Amino acid sequence: MLVSLKKCVPVECKATTGNAKSVRTVLYNHEKYHVDYAIKLGDYNIGRKDNLLTLPIYMAFLLTEV
Repeated sequence: MLVSLKKCVPVECKATTGNAKSVRTVLYNHEKYHVDYAIKLGDYNIGRKDNLLTLPIYMAFLLTEV
């Protein structure tokens, strides 16, 4: 039997550059929220730190399926 598991991926949009404290709280409390990774959109370059992917806001339309 094939089971498809869907995962929750939080997306945070920032109007200015800054700390993504709420997303990091969710990521660091895996036992409580069961979230493996997150995406942060804002005035940034493309990058990844640990399990947080940062993308420029203009790339949001590309997030159809992760």
